[in-house]
Amino acid sequence: LPVPFLDTSVSSMRFNSPEAAALREASLIVIDEITMLSKNGLRCIDLLLRELMKNDVSFGEKVLVLGGDFRQTLPVVQRGTRTEIIESCIKSSSL
Repeated sequence: LPVPFLDTSVSSMRFNSPEAAALREASLIVIDEITMLSKNGLRCIDLLLRELMKNDVSFGEKVLVLGGDFRQTLPVVQRGTRTEIIESCIKSSSL
């Protein structure tokens, strides 16, 4: 995935790569410390899985387990205000 995440970021993973094959075969994807991932990062993962699975359903119909403590670390927004940091967080509206 690209760093930093922008609202236009897309993955550079190639469809025929070994990593792409592993994601297509996976029955469960676990993302730990999800609170540190920005909403743009989660959107990028969604687009990648839709493309790899050739499916327009959220996350390519893959089962994701998202773990983390929402009282701990938030996404890093360089020189970001409190509002900018909160706006970068994953919310139920972005899932």
